[in-house]
Parts: sequence; C-alpha cells; structure tokens
Amino acid sequence: MTDYEDIIYEVIEGAGGGIAYITLNRPERLNALSRKLLSELGDALEASAKDNNVLCIVIKGAGRAFSAGYDMNVQSQGALSRDAVTMINNRPDPTEMYQRWIWNNPKPVIAQVHSFTLAGGGQVASHCDITIASEDALFGYPPARYASVATYMIWPELVGMKKAKQLAFTGNMMDAQDALRVGLISEIVKREDLDEEVWKLANTISKLPPASTRLNKRAINHYYEAQGMFQSFEFAENLMYASYSASPEALPHGMQDVDRVTEKEGMRAGFQYMNEAYTDEDAIARGQMKRPDRAP
Repeated sequence: MTDYEDIIYEVIEGAGGGIAYITLNRPERLNALSRKLLSELGDALEASAKDNNVLCIVIKGAGRAFSAGYDMNVQSQGALSRDAVTMINNRPDPTEMYQRWIWNNPKPVIAQVHSFTLAGGGQVASHCDITIASEDALFGYPPARYASVATYMIWPELVGMKKAKQLAFTGNMMDAQDALRVGLISEIVKREDLDEEVWKLANTISKLPPASTRLNKRAINHYYEAQGMFQSFEFAENLMYASYSASPEALPHGMQDVDRVTEKEGMRAGFQYMNEAYTDEDAIARGQMKRPDRAP
C-alpha cells in the first residue's frame, strides 16, 4: 500500500468486495486542495480503478469539513505563475483531472460531505456519481468574488441554468436543504449517521455485478458527454486563466490582488480581503464556524 501524507487510503471488505475509502487529510486547513493532495488523490483513485477487488469508492474529509476549496496559500503552495499561457500549458487543469479520475473511473464514486464543501471541494463532490451530505454541509463558489470562473460546468446540468447563474454571480453559500432541493446532492443524513449511511450505500453497490455498475455509469455519462459538457468545461477554464492573469489595473480585487495580500500577510488575511464586503451574505458560514457542538 502506498504511503500518503495528505490523504488516507484504505480498502474495507464489504458484502460483495472491497470498498475503497479515500480521506482528504489536511484537517488543520479544512482539507484545502494543495497540489500534493491532488496528486495523491489522483493516484489513489487510479489505484482503486485498477484494483479488481474494489467495487466502490468513497471520498470523505477528515476533521471539521469536507474541503474548503483550493489552497490559496502562496507560502505552502509555492509561487504560482499567473500568466494565462503558462497556466494553460503547464498546469493540470481541474476538469481534465476530475474527468479522468472520477467521471471516467469504472467504479462508482461516492462523495461523503460535511460542513464546508466549497469551490474546488465542491468540484470534487459534484463530479462524484453520488453525493451524500450531512445536515451541516455548505456549498457554493466564493472565489467568484475575486473574478474566478466557476469552471465546473456540471452545475447547469445538476441545478439548472437559473440557480447556476445565481451561485456564480454572488459567491454565496447554500445549505444542504437548498442543495438537495435544486439537485446538487443526492441525499441528506444526520451528521452522526453520515458514516453509517454511506457505508450501507457502498455496501449495497458492492453486491451488484461489477459489469452492471460499469455499463450503467458509462450509459448515463454518455448522455451528458454527448451534449458537449466537457467542451464547456474547457472553455470556462480558459476564461478562468484569463481572469487570473489579468493585472490589478485591468481587474481590481481579482486574483492578483488576493495573491498580493496573501503573500504579504498570510492566508487568513487573503481570505478576509476576498470576503470583507460580504458580511451579511456569509452569516450562515460564520454560524457554522462558531457551532460549539461541531464534531472535531
């Protein structure tokens, strides 16, 4: 078994075969998606795809949240080029990664989410075949507030055009009940029952003939692929790279300004700079952070 630093990978025997659990394991940073974590996640997903004993995969988060999104901390991430051409040519784009690792994975992939499931974290959960959320889960794309483009164009397919635009135009978060109502998630369960309910679902999936789940996943995925979903992903990513490369003069309060504040004053200051104008809108998130009964 490969040793990982930012994820935990284990295979547990279910009723019909192995169930692979991949736990995002940077709890001190709300499982922010660093480059190393993403590399390890991809490696574990590809290993699960090749393991004939594995019949279902579960992705979950350690600690207080599923994932708060991509790691913006330039100190821990290293200096990132914000030149659009360099980003397009040299960086693995998120959609290509998730298409290969999750969408095209022959095994069903379940996202087990709780608390913050935002931005890149929400992208992981959205690409999974099934998303089971606890009552305290929060979803949204706050990076829209610094002109980032919500590249996961699976949103319009899941929640519809109107809600997708509302999320992208505000950067606001929505709770699990709203997410279920609009179709972003599959089911809500109590926080204390989340592990057990996901295990029961994965265990049921493990009982089916593997060929059945593979063929049905391919059939359903093809419906969306035929509509050009991944071409839309690529177009949105190119717009995102253009936005990230824009100078502060061309795009005030954009990514370049957020990077500047983060590099000088740290991640918390960068986050506050990004969200300082949205005090009322983020009341739901502040309440979540202050919950005295929140599980560790």
